[in-house]
Amino acid sequence: MTADALAATIDETEASYRDDLFDLLAQPSVSSTGDGVDECASLLSSILDRRGFDEVRQIETDGYPIVYAERIVDESRPTVVFYGHYDVQSPWPDEEWSSPPFEPTVRDESIYARGSGDNKGQHLAHAFAVDALDAAVDGPPVNVTMLVEGGEESGSVGLIEYLTGDPVDIADADLVYVSDGPMHASRRPTIIYGNRGIISVELTLQTANADLHSGNFGGPVPNAANELVSLLASMYDGDEVTIDGFHDAVAIAPDDRDMARQIPFDEATLAADHGIDRLATDRSYYERLLLEPTLTINGVSSGYDGEGMKTIIPNRARAKIDCRLVPDQDPARIFDRIRAHVATRHPDVEVTNMGMAPPMKTPLDTPAADPLADAMAEVWDVEPVEMPLLGGSLPAAYFRSELDVPVLVVPYANPDQGNHSPDEHLDLACFRNGIETTARFLTRLGENTGDDP
Repeated sequence: MTADALAATIDETEASYRDDLFDLLAQPSVSSTGDGVDECASLLSSILDRRGFDEVRQIETDGYPIVYAERIVDESRPTVVFYGHYDVQSPWPDEEWSSPPFEPTVRDESIYARGSGDNKGQHLAHAFAVDALDAAVDGPPVNVTMLVEGGEESGSVGLIEYLTGDPVDIADADLVYVSDGPMHASRRPTIIYGNRGIISVELTLQTANADLHSGNFGGPVPNAANELVSLLASMYDGDEVTIDGFHDAVAIAPDDRDMARQIPFDEATLAADHGIDRLATDRSYYERLLLEPTLTINGVSSGYDGEGMKTIIPNRARAKIDCRLVPDQDPARIFDRIRAHVATRHPDVEVTNMGMAPPMKTPLDTPAADPLADAMAEVWDVEPVEMPLLGGSLPAAYFRSELDVPVLVVPYANPDQGNHSPDEHLDLACFRNGIETTARFLTRLGENTGDDP
């Protein structure tokens, strides 16, 4: 098969692929509320069934169903598992969308809809790659499995249950391939060898049974807002987390640091795009972003924040924080360290674990990376950016720990996709090139079928 033949096949059938994607995008699937999730699983199953998979079924879990599809060409050949999720974030606030969030619309060469980039457009690219290979040649030269969950946006409960149980359906996996998140800001195709972990924590303090008048009680009576803010301030100094034991077990290899320092970074573009006039660190941008753990205050709520004045002493205060973790930090241990820090400084503050996922790292010398980089360069006509970790968090760590196979994160979405925000969108070129990238990667992997991915 020539490169031109596959490209021509995808160009001829792209309109059909877009129709399937639009059908899936029009189906709400908000896992935080359950709105449309089961219906979306059924619709996705029917699309995969039409696109060249031998077996398509749903795996029931205590969470939402996992959609499973397989195409087995030869059991002696490598098996690539493509992971994705069909659930989406709530479109709220709906009124901030330029077009209805579940009515996919093409504007300025992009598909606008909730889930377009996160993650329906990205995981369907893999299914359409299988279909394109069927049309252009005799199908993929390696075995392909798709595992698409319905609860990624609400903690991946069902996926974790499946992977930590007995995942016999994917026991023969040689590689897990994850297309999620945005590609590098330069819009170059991107290969990522892992992702940071996360733990989300809520801190709550109550100091009285009601808000009190600051003139009558201010000074001798404790102020929940003051005390919680003081506690938060004790957790960091500049961009450094000061919680005792927080940095224990951090294991970043020198070649990961070298890779991070080589990632292109345009500070002027960052400033222009996001209105940022300075960085919060003296270290290199991507080294600090990807290879150092963080503690982030997501929000603080307390007292009166309406119009005008209301002179009170707040009786309640609440803060939400998250910690992004790097290999080999254990989220459970980090939670224990946070809890110990709080107990020492303010034992009346309630500490609640709101969810966590471990970090994941695949070695940089994973053999599958070379044919993937070649396929990307061929499709996008530029060398890919390689990153040691994804700044965000994915449940991919459970594939790595339970299957003991390499996991590569290969985002197909444009860097300004706006996932989780109004006007989320996927560039048409990214959608089309994602299909061809997957098809070319499978082809190149098949040419080296004796190699271990």
